[in-house]
Amino acid sequence: MTELPPPLPADDAQIQAALTDTLRLAAVRETGLLDSIAEESFDRLTRLASTITGAPVTFISLLDAHRDFYKSTFGMGEPLSTLRQLTGRTFCHYSMVFDGPLVLEDATQLPVFRDVPTVASLGVRAYAGIPLKTEAGEVLGSFCAVDFKAKQWTEKDIEILVELAHSTMREIRLRRALRDAEVLNQQLVEQIQKVNALNLALNELARTDPLTGLRNRRAFDDSLELELAVVERTQSPLSLLMLDVDHFKQINDNFGHEAGDKVLRSIAQVLSGCVRIIDIVARVGGEEFAVILPHTDAQGAHEVAQRMRVAVAQAGWLSQPTTISIGAASLRDAESACSLFARADAALYAAKKSGRNRVVTA
Repeated sequence: MTELPPPLPADDAQIQAALTDTLRLAAVRETGLLDSIAEESFDRLTRLASTITGAPVTFISLLDAHRDFYKSTFGMGEPLSTLRQLTGRTFCHYSMVFDGPLVLEDATQLPVFRDVPTVASLGVRAYAGIPLKTEAGEVLGSFCAVDFKAKQWTEKDIEILVELAHSTMREIRLRRALRDAEVLNQQLVEQIQKVNALNLALNELARTDPLTGLRNRRAFDDSLELELAVVERTQSPLSLLMLDVDHFKQINDNFGHEAGDKVLRSIAQVLSGCVRIIDIVARVGGEEFAVILPHTDAQGAHEVAQRMRVAVAQAGWLSQPTTISIGAASLRDAESACSLFARADAALYAAKKSGRNRVVTA
C-alpha cells in the first residue's frame, strides 16, 4: 500500500460530542444489538477478516456513550473476549470522526494515538478501522483489525475490510428489517384479534334484542333449528312456549311507551329467572316472547309456563296488574320447526281468546 501521511487525530471535545450525539446514540440503540449475544452471522465476518488480512485480532464495535460494545470478536484474549466491552478512549473513537478508514501502521510512533490506553494495556500497535455508517450518516461503530506489531496494511487489506464493513451493515439492516416485520406482524395479529372480537360483538348484537337483552327472532329461529337437530339424534323431548303481554296496548296508551318498555324489560327478567341455563328465552315480536325448553315434555312445559305466569302476575311494576298469556306445544315425531311454532302460537291465541292470564297447551 502506498505510504500515507499520519492521520491527524481529532481532539477530545470533537470525539465526546460525537459519542454523546443524541441521533447517533438513538441509531446505535435502534439496532437492538447492544448487549446481545454473539451470533455466527457476525462472527463469520471477523474470522474472514483475520484470515485474509493476517491480523491476529478483528472485531465489530458498537459505540455507546460510555463504552465500546463488541458484537463480534476474533482473537481477543480474556477478559475482553468474555466481557465484550471496553471503557475509556479507544481507536474506534477516532475512527468514528475520521473521514474514511482510519489506518495506523504503528500507533506508538504517532502523537496522541500512542496515548490511547490499549497501546499500553494490550500492546496494540497497528490498527485499521472502517466506520459503520447508516444511510443517514450516523456512525454506529467500526469494523476493526488490530496487530500487536507494526504492520503495513495493503490496499487489498483495506478493500477487504471496507467490504466486510458493508456486509456488517447489511446484516444490521436485515436484523432491523426482520424486527420491524415482527413488530408489524404482531400489530397485524392484534388488529385481526380486535376485528374478530368486533365481529363477534356485532354478531352478538345482530342476534340480541336491544331493549330486553334477550335473543331476537333471528337467534330464536336458529336456536330452534339446532334443538330440532339435537332431538333427531337423541330422541329427547322438546317443548316451546309462546307468550304475549295482556292488554299491552293499554299500558302504552295509559302510561306511555317508556312505561311499556319498562314492562317488557321487567318481564324479560322474570322469564329468564324461571328457566334453566339450557333453556332459551327470546323476544320474537313487539310484546311477544318465546321460550325453547330442551329435554322437556308437555307436563314439564305446562309447569314452567304456570310458574312464569304467576311470577309476572305477582310482580308490581305499575298501579294495575300486568299479566301474560301462554301457549305451550311439545314436539311431535318428525315435526318441523314451523309446525311446532304454529301450534304453540295457536295455543297462545286460544289462551288470549279464553280470557288471558292463563296457559293453554296445544
